[in-house]
Order: sequence, then C-alpha cells, then structure tokens
Amino acid sequence: MGVLLFPLRGAMVRISWSLSGDRNHETVAFHEARHRRRELEAQGAVVYWSERVHQPHPC
Repeated sequence: MGVLLFPLRGAMVRISWSLSGDRNHETVAFHEARHRRRELEAQGAVVYWSERVHQPHPC
C-alpha cells in the first residue's frame, strides 16, 4: 500500500501546546491545523505535539 499524499475528508489533528506554564490541547480540522499552530505560536505558545487523529466514517 502506498503513502497517502492527500488528507481524507473529515481528518482531524490534535495539537498540544504550552503557554505560560499551562499545557493545553485541542482537536481541529486537518485543513485548519497549520493556521491554528501559527496562531498559537504568535501568542507565545510552544507547540510540542501534533498528530492526525483517526475519525471513523459516519454510517
């Protein structure tokens, strides 16, 4: 099986960060993840983890 080069519809990304000593996380749509990471970094956060989260397809 080959490498997936494009995101699946509905794919989600979990982003974890630290800001002022507080650790937080949130799950955002794949297509919003880069913007959200940059937004957090602009606020002074250190993004230390992001991962694609499997979302089951609706029946």
